[in-house]
Amino acid sequence: MTGRTVVTARKPTRVEMGFLLLFHATLSGAFLVAWLTGDEDTYGMHLFAGYAVLVALGARLAAALAAPAGSPLALPRPATSPTLAWLRHLAAAGERRAAMRARSPLYPWMAVAMLAFAALVAGSGWIADRLPSTEELHEAAAELTPAVIVVHVATAAALQWLRRLAAAREAAAPVAAKPAAVSAR
Repeated sequence: MTGRTVVTARKPTRVEMGFLLLFHATLSGAFLVAWLTGDEDTYGMHLFAGYAVLVALGARLAAALAAPAGSPLALPRPATSPTLAWLRHLAAAGERRAAMRARSPLYPWMAVAMLAFAALVAGSGWIADRLPSTEELHEAAAELTPAVIVVHVATAAALQWLRRLAAAREAAAPVAAKPAAVSAR
């Protein structure tokens, strides 16, 4: 026992979902603009977009700190044991369907990785603006951005594909035949 209280997450309310979608759109859009405007000619736009990423991350952190336990706004808390158990179930032939239907414990890992990476890139940019000797760290992290995003999108798509595949297999599975009624003739 780890002493950690397990709280069951619930579905987001309309307000929570709206906030999460706005956060995702702001973070993604600002990050894209910052990445596309990293040259000297568009440095002002690059700075503005980088600050927008920092503001979005700050708003997400504030929402997470204010969120009650079990809220979808709470910070993701990945756990190794459930992740390994889910992967074992996914690999086991008899348990694969149940694992495919369940919410993957990879989502919190993916969320933490993306939030940490966005914070690294935006934070190193903020530091590099004040301390130019750290600019290489910012540029190196920014160069990894396309690969990190491709892995993020591919993982999310693969997890959705697994859930849809499980649902399609269940729908196509034959229904247990009912015994025929015996005629009294």
